[in-house]
Amino acid sequence: MTAPASEFVALAILVAALLAAALSDIRRYLIPNRYPAAIVFAYLVYATGQPLDQSLMGLATGIVAFVLCALLFAGGVIGGGDAKLLAATALWAGPSLAPSFLIYTMLAGGVLALAWLSPFRHLMPPAPQRGEPEAETGARSSGSRSRLHQPTPYGAAIAAGGLYVVALRAFT
Repeated sequence: MTAPASEFVALAILVAALLAAALSDIRRYLIPNRYPAAIVFAYLVYATGQPLDQSLMGLATGIVAFVLCALLFAGGVIGGGDAKLLAATALWAGPSLAPSFLIYTMLAGGVLALAWLSPFRHLMPPAPQRGEPEAETGARSSGSRSRLHQPTPYGAAIAAGGLYVVALRAFT
């Protein structure tokens, strides 16, 4: 059985949006709304070719992820762009792939954090300075920040977890 062309287009949009969001977050500490919106749109296209119960379970997973991420954003734990990107990508994971999506995202985030604390840190762009927009990090400005309290481009880790979901959706 071959997948319809709409599924391939939706998966291509997902990959492009994840990579663009990761690159934007790494370069500017900002994930524009167009990337999570494109991921949601691509999911709606993809869902039309799936059984209704599977599509609705993906939608429920995305809604739960959005609520949890909104709470984390309100508490200043994650940035707004990260929250939207994670919730949009959770649509694609659905309840069956959500645990592995989160595990791969956390593993990629751990690698990112190790790079942040290592000498490779100088290869990353500087964090926004006080007085500049916080670039959707949700971080509270407190003057001088330690390296452990700097904004981190976690969108790259979310994108890595999302690419894992893409691989599973495309090849299984």
